[in-house]
Amino acid sequence: MPLLDVNGQPVNVVDRGEGDVVLFLHAFPLQAAMWDYQIDALEGSHRCIAIDMPGFGQSPPPDDAGQASMRSWADLVVGVLDQLGVGQATVVGASMGGYLALAVLRHHRDRVRRLVLADSTARSDDPAVAQRRTAQQDQLRDGAEVSSLAKETVEGLLSSGSMARPELVEYVHALAGDADPSGWVDALEAMKDRPDSMLLARQSDVRALVIVGELDRVTPIAEAMSLRSLLKGELVIVPDVGHLPNLEDPLAFNEALSAFLAPAPDA
Repeated sequence: MPLLDVNGQPVNVVDRGEGDVVLFLHAFPLQAAMWDYQIDALEGSHRCIAIDMPGFGQSPPPDDAGQASMRSWADLVVGVLDQLGVGQATVVGASMGGYLALAVLRHHRDRVRRLVLADSTARSDDPAVAQRRTAQQDQLRDGAEVSSLAKETVEGLLSSGSMARPELVEYVHALAGDADPSGWVDALEAMKDRPDSMLLARQSDVRALVIVGELDRVTPIAEAMSLRSLLKGELVIVPDVGHLPNLEDPLAFNEALSAFLAPAPDA
């Protein structure tokens, strides 16, 4: 479909299938196409929507790089839903997309039917992580190549077993390597300045699923267990994969997601 214009920001949106809406929010530094395996599996029974955030995938970068926030991004996401005539959606977010899903929950609770957080956290950045994000922003402003930064980043996301699969590594590099530097700067800004969402998660009444790769080094199992406890939700651990289980083992991820989306027996 053509780019949507949301308050002057062109946004690329994938919109396939019919039925209850599942909204997919991508990880950093990837794009909506990271959800292709999930959309292929679900579009026969659900309307699947995935968004390229500004500067990623096919969405042009913002005009005012470095000004983004999770709140402004949440408003952008809801603007997409408004244009597509969607009231509520099950919001599925991976890593950075999980931070964004929580921002949608915070600022637009009425739009979230259910919540799926994959390899994410409700905690805000600690000072060391925030400083690393600032250092990357400085590198990009000084002319660093996105492709080289993306390669370093991807290698920290995948498990050692996944890194031994050249076709998977090449695919993830392709998803990450063509982002715009302004998109990176914006995403890093939104992530490092996001508020802590632990109280939000604890007070939430939304039905939730937490998924985590067994070998995730970025948001390890202990973090996922804490998030599940806050949300009073379900937890699925995908064996032998790292920070991107939907790409590293899409069959296992899809099984967990489909089970969560299935109607209750008495529904």
